[in-house]
Amino acid sequence: MSSERRKILPLDKSVVNLIAAGEIIIAPSNALKELLENSIDAQSTQIEVMVKDGGVKLLQITDNGKGINKEDMPILCERFTTSKLVQFDDLKSIATYGFRGEALASISHIARVSVITKTNQDSCAWKASYKGGEIIGGETDGIKPVAGKNGTILVVEDLFYNVPSRLRALRSHNEEYSKIVEVVSKYSIHIENVGFNCQRQGGGGYDVNVRQAASRKDRIRSVYGSSIANNLIDLDIEIDDETRENYGLVSCKGLISNTSFENKKTIQPIFFINNRLVVCDPLRRAVTSVYGTYLPKGHRPFIYMSLTIKPENVDVNVHPTKKEVRFLNEEEIIELIVDKINDILKNLDSSRIFMTQQILTNTKRIEDDTESRRNKRMKTNDYEKKTETPKLKPISQIKKLYEHEMVRSDYSQTTLNQFIKAPNNTVKEQKPMTLLSIKTLREEVESHSDDSITKLFSQHTYVGIADYKKRLLCLQYDVNLYLVDYGSLCYELFYQIGLADFSNFGVIEIANENDEGLSIKKLIKDEIYGNEEVINLFKKNLKTLPDLDTAVKTAFVDMKEMWEEYFNIKIDASDEGNPKLTSLPLLIEGYIPSWNKLSLFLFRVITKVNWEDEQECLGGILRQLALFYVPDMIYDNDNEDDNNSNEEAKVKLRNVIENIVMPVVKSRFIGTDALRGDVIEIATLPKLYKVFERC
Repeated sequence: MSSERRKILPLDKSVVNLIAAGEIIIAPSNALKELLENSIDAQSTQIEVMVKDGGVKLLQITDNGKGINKEDMPILCERFTTSKLVQFDDLKSIATYGFRGEALASISHIARVSVITKTNQDSCAWKASYKGGEIIGGETDGIKPVAGKNGTILVVEDLFYNVPSRLRALRSHNEEYSKIVEVVSKYSIHIENVGFNCQRQGGGGYDVNVRQAASRKDRIRSVYGSSIANNLIDLDIEIDDETRENYGLVSCKGLISNTSFENKKTIQPIFFINNRLVVCDPLRRAVTSVYGTYLPKGHRPFIYMSLTIKPENVDVNVHPTKKEVRFLNEEEIIELIVDKINDILKNLDSSRIFMTQQILTNTKRIEDDTESRRNKRMKTNDYEKKTETPKLKPISQIKKLYEHEMVRSDYSQTTLNQFIKAPNNTVKEQKPMTLLSIKTLREEVESHSDDSITKLFSQHTYVGIADYKKRLLCLQYDVNLYLVDYGSLCYELFYQIGLADFSNFGVIEIANENDEGLSIKKLIKDEIYGNEEVINLFKKNLKTLPDLDTAVKTAFVDMKEMWEEYFNIKIDASDEGNPKLTSLPLLIEGYIPSWNKLSLFLFRVITKVNWEDEQECLGGILRQLALFYVPDMIYDNDNEDDNNSNEEAKVKLRNVIENIVMPVVKSRFIGTDALRGDVIEIATLPKLYKVFERC
């Protein structure tokens, strides 16, 4: 080794930036948190997160906020650039999330970053890509006009591609994705009037799906389930002027579990200080210690708490990832909070609910205990009061939704499965853009949501199919039994899936015996135009049948790019006089719609869809697609062979409903007021006990 003394030299700028990036972005969830906070700061009302490979391959955040000005885009990813600070003293009163100008810069040094953004004043959206903090292509050529809506789409790809040591240190993709879901979940609980959803690219649905209008208790219900939401009590500490002045505590609000909550799993407390998600170990230990007096050994509470402290008393810049904050008078503030929680739990302890096994010898006592438990839950749960499922119409008044134009089903006929080449369950690359018309249709569904119906379907226990011809199934919810028209339910479900996954469906490839597509004209002509019984049904609404050649050309040949782009319906129009259908969309993996209604679907598209208006056109197609996906009614026949076919069909249908459709309903379905007439209460446990008593 040379004895010559080494000189102190400044590090290369690229090395400095990589070190800074490593301090801030430890894992994909850190990057997501930074980007999520920026979207919230931009006054977004809807934030959508798309993830691939745990956020390493893709991390995409789409919001409908104010957007980024075009003139700010060249320095968007430069270090220490921000619109929220001017001088150091501004840190003392900072009230926003992202503020140091480091997040995007750091991410751009360890990932490939691209941005699509549009402000309300812009006539189009602008797209730019970044590397190493600098815009690719320069200020002149790096910003390109593209189609887009108001807001920002920020795409982070190949995270840590140039830091292999950090990449190797990451956990599995599933674990990293779980951390991302946790971050989105906690912000979706805290930030009101903002809708959140999070999903894997190509996944089966949303892992977080919180509506914009949902209350905080409903948000907790969506994320953590009803067992927690039903046992929450409000925490709202009154802060007097002396406390505010001496300690700087402005407010302390939240939701905490009551003394009847039974849970052995550790749920990390959710703490927000000045709207920032933080870890506060002293507060966590103090609150958990209080609960130790009231809960059985080994049981853990649920705690969500939001503190507002005077900004000048809080140092938000003590941790690179902003995970921790420091604030003055920490011990005094924690003591105040703990004393208040102790008072609340002490008052509840006199009416704790203990679950005990009932001896079935006294039905009157069981009925009284059931009513008592329900009344206690009602006292401690305002949500139950507001959204208890109302008494619905009696079964005799059920109004059925039939496809009156549908050809009678015959299960001895060919099924669509025989036309499938090889089901391709892979979803196309997710498109970041959403049409305004689709967004409007989504908002329309949400505006007609019914909390009681949504709650019933999200918490139901599936019983079974009651009637295949009328398409009725049984569900249990709480102590009630319901009869549901699963035809109507599937119709609404597939329409909502169509809106949620618009332009990102899977694909079912189809072909005839010659390995060609199915002739659209032949299907309509043979099954519809050639069937007098079906035509008579349509004559009520159609004065004359449209010319088949013209209608098929207008609806399918001229619009084939639209069909493929938005619906994954591919049309081979090499012979314009005889276009062929070569694929259909896959709405739910594992479920293939009935071949019997394909010709009807094609015919209704050319007669029921308004092709002059974009929103009505796309909404109309999605409605017809949903109707096509509704399972067939199954009729019992006198013929023994037909009955054997029907029994096989019933077995398949039971499997589809129980194992494919209802799990999706439970996880992502929004109950609407359109279903109120299709859900009927047929039995309730307290009433049955009274009947048994009289017997």
